[in-house]
Amino acid sequence: YTPVEIVDFILNSADQVLRAEFGQGLTDEGVHILDGFTGTGTFMVRLLQSGLIKPEDLARKYANELHANEILLLAYYIAAVNIETTYHDIMRGNVGDDAPYEPFPGLILTDTFQSWEADDKLDLDVFPENNERLEKLKALPITVIIGNPPYSSGQDSANDNNANEKYPNLDAAIRDTYAARSTATNKNSLYDSYIRAIKWATLRIKDRGVIAFVTNGGFIDSNTADGMRKTLAEEFSAIHVFNLRGNARTAGEQRRKEGGTVFDAGSRATVAITVLVRNPESGTATQISYADVGDYLSREQKLSIVERSRSIIGLAGTTQIAPN
Repeated sequence: YTPVEIVDFILNSADQVLRAEFGQGLTDEGVHILDGFTGTGTFMVRLLQSGLIKPEDLARKYANELHANEILLLAYYIAAVNIETTYHDIMRGNVGDDAPYEPFPGLILTDTFQSWEADDKLDLDVFPENNERLEKLKALPITVIIGNPPYSSGQDSANDNNANEKYPNLDAAIRDTYAARSTATNKNSLYDSYIRAIKWATLRIKDRGVIAFVTNGGFIDSNTADGMRKTLAEEFSAIHVFNLRGNARTAGEQRRKEGGTVFDAGSRATVAITVLVRNPESGTATQISYADVGDYLSREQKLSIVERSRSIIGLAGTTQIAPN
């Protein structure tokens, strides 16, 4: 479960960064938006409700340019109901009670990581329509990837669906970049699910796009992730990080400084909102913007700051980091 304050912050951030970098918004034609780990569909529901998509663009967006993947069958069905009823309610408000109920064609039941593996096999018998949707998605130019990816191979939560799976192509991409450049001896944590998600999204947006995730924030300062940080600084033209703290694995005064976790349960790790931008026409060295939510704050205080801030653009207390 992702708090709506964080979902709205990520959506607004993606829209504003997209406009600043490319002169396009989430509403514009040709901007394909993907939530690869949709759960019960919270990000898509809030996007439909947000007003970021203009009323005149909504039908086109819903039919063609919004995409969501989910690995668990129950969550998939709940997401379908949530997204479809939200869209139906909005359309009834726009065109009247005779607006038809339309299934959401962008929802796919799949293991997002496995779907792009070279050896992925289509399930032609059970879900032929699902396969068609997946093959169509894989052929599209994805501009924006949003969401709350699964956190880590060690996390005991509902997100821990694919912690022990092997993804040869994806893991090779991590091995050849993040791991190859790491100075750590034990590099196992670089294959945590949230790091896999960042690498997977990096590959999906190709040479142009925006990634906006809320994830485990361990990559910000861990020794093992030094090669990851170095790689991200070269792969992206701009990086925005909002550190929400909450690391429950600390002790004493440092633990009190970390404050509450913004998730009700299931995470003892630092939490960070990260927006990665790949703009081939930026023409400058990578801009790294970093903001810290602050010390001793409760969950409610942190979410209040997120809600008031609305976007990672112009976030109070942001500093520019020169990587060393």
